[in-house]
Amino acid sequence: MDQEKPTRNLGFVKNTSEDSRREKPMLFKTRKNSLWGMVIIVCCLVMVMTGGCFSGSTQENSKSAADESMVSDQATGETANAAPVPEATANASVPFDTSKIIYTGNISLNTEDYQNTFERISSYAAELGGFVQDSGSNYASEQAGVQANSGYLTIRVPSDKFSEAMTQIQTWGSPISANVNSTNISQQYEDVQARLNNLRIEEGRLLEYLKQATNITDMLAIESELNRVRTEIDSLTTTIKNWDTEMAYSTIYVSLYEKRLSSTTVSSPFSEIFTKIGEGFVTSINVLLYIIAFLVVLIFRLIPFAAIAGLGFFIFIKIRKKIKERKKTAKKIETGKMEDEKTENKN
Repeated sequence: MDQEKPTRNLGFVKNTSEDSRREKPMLFKTRKNSLWGMVIIVCCLVMVMTGGCFSGSTQENSKSAADESMVSDQATGETANAAPVPEATANASVPFDTSKIIYTGNISLNTEDYQNTFERISSYAAELGGFVQDSGSNYASEQAGVQANSGYLTIRVPSDKFSEAMTQIQTWGSPISANVNSTNISQQYEDVQARLNNLRIEEGRLLEYLKQATNITDMLAIESELNRVRTEIDSLTTTIKNWDTEMAYSTIYVSLYEKRLSSTTVSSPFSEIFTKIGEGFVTSINVLLYIIAFLVVLIFRLIPFAAIAGLGFFIFIKIRKKIKERKKTAKKIETGKMEDEKTENKN
């Protein structure tokens, strides 16, 4: 009976050692998971902090923009309340006045015979009932270094012939570019016309006051005001006349280029080779300096992120080193216990 007790005790010790060996790896696993969790939490905090900085600046910008928009909305609201919108502007059913539109066209044209095309466009403008407002030519010259004829014309044609003229002129050569611009001045025209009518009414009243005035001082004051009103009337009348002319006669700007080169001159590609080499060298140096400056700025911008990444990597290395050391000590403890158990079993 006395010999069985030690054996039972030894069995109990053996079982506990086996349990401890089973629990040790689980303990290391939980510690390893907790360390990795701490690393992930630190990285998330760093990302949140950096993201918060950028988002904070973005929110401040958006807030300032929103404040400005609110201020502008309040200002427009106050002006809208102070000055009621005219019925002509507020009513969307008012028909669009197509008679108050100014048309302008631009044509760039390559031609085989510059002089013939130039004269044809001038004659065509006169045939349509228009005229040449401005023109100019640059003829080929060896002394001036001009190798081909070129020039321009500014023609005025009736507005109802504008589309026809734009199409016809492009058939006399190879079009490089062509565009049309239209400006609607109906609102401005009506405003100026209304101001002119009011000034004329005011002029009539001032003339009546001048007839009734008996004092020299009053007469001089009325005449001064009358001169001011008549000056504004003349200015607005001139504006309306210019608009009427612009609407009646559309403007077309034509640029002509002759494609043929003079056969009597030979252009050498090596005539300015040293100048081109110098320009290319300077351009390369400027590009290189720009790249260096960009890299320097980029490095300084990335310093905060590099510091954060280095700190995270340092923490990761430290944690990994500690995990390895713990694993080594755990292995040593396990091997020692296994040797002890072996010796106990032998005994």
